[in-house]
Order: sequence, then structure tokens, then C-alpha cells
Amino acid sequence: MERFVAEFARHRDPLFAYVYSLLPRRQDAEDVFQRVSVVLWQKIGTWDAGVDFLSWACGVAFYEVKNFLRVSGRDRLRFGDALLERLAQERAATLATRDERVAALDGCLRALDAAERELVRRAYGDDVSVRALAGESGKAAQTLYNRLNQIRRKLFECVSFKTSEART
Repeated sequence: MERFVAEFARHRDPLFAYVYSLLPRRQDAEDVFQRVSVVLWQKIGTWDAGVDFLSWACGVAFYEVKNFLRVSGRDRLRFGDALLERLAQERAATLATRDERVAALDGCLRALDAAERELVRRAYGDDVSVRALAGESGKAAQTLYNRLNQIRRKLFECVSFKTSEART
């Protein structure tokens, strides 16, 4: 039981990210994740501690997502089964390197100058619209959009470099 609780706590965020990557709306992902959490607890006896917890939990989550999509089939924004399976496979493959990418991103964010870090924090961390930021700073919204695009490109290149460097 302790091992299950520790593994669930450790993999909660990547598991939610996996579920969210398979559903078009965050609210649906939150609802399905709650169901996945309950089902995992119900299936605690079927989990072998020698098996990778996240892979096992993603398998359970996949079927819960499929069930949700089947039940809510009236929705116009429904993924086909083939697309859902492909997304699930690709997302599961990226989960293995998530911690490495998050650590790299953290380092890359710290390498930004203070103004760039503040702009990223305000635009993404505080969830302030770029238009509102433009109004506060007296700059044109397009100028801030362009700057954020440059920063995102810089972060992407930095993370790509750090993760490829770590693999060699």
C-alpha cells in the first residue's frame, strides 16, 4: 500500500498530462483523471510492484479515456479510435523523458535574463493575457507576441540541446 501511494504521488502530474493529451478539454481531462484515480485504487491488488507504475497507470487511463469518449460520443469533438491509440502510444513514449525535459526547462528558464523570465512568468504563470501585459507596459501587443515567440524558440533550442547532451 505504501509503495502504491508513493508511486501514485510521484506520477500524478505525468499521469494527468497523459490523460489531458488524449482529451480536447481540460474539464473532461480532470473528470476522467478523477475516475482513473478511483479505478487505480480499486485495482491496487492487480498492480505488481515490479512493473513500472506509470506504464500500468497509463494503460488503465487509456481505457478510461476510451470509455469516456464512447459515453460522450454525441460530442462533435471526438477522436477516432485509431487516432486515440496513436496519441496514447506517442504520449506514453514521451512520459519516460518528461522529468529530464522539465529539469532542462528549469535550467533554461534560469538562464534567461530577468526581463525575459518576468515576461514568461507573467504571460504563462500568472495567466495574464498578452493584451493586458501590453496595456501595463505601454508596448504594442504584437511586440510582446513577437518577444514571447523569440523566448519560446530560445527555450526550445536550449531544452533540445540539454536533453540531447544528457543522452550522449
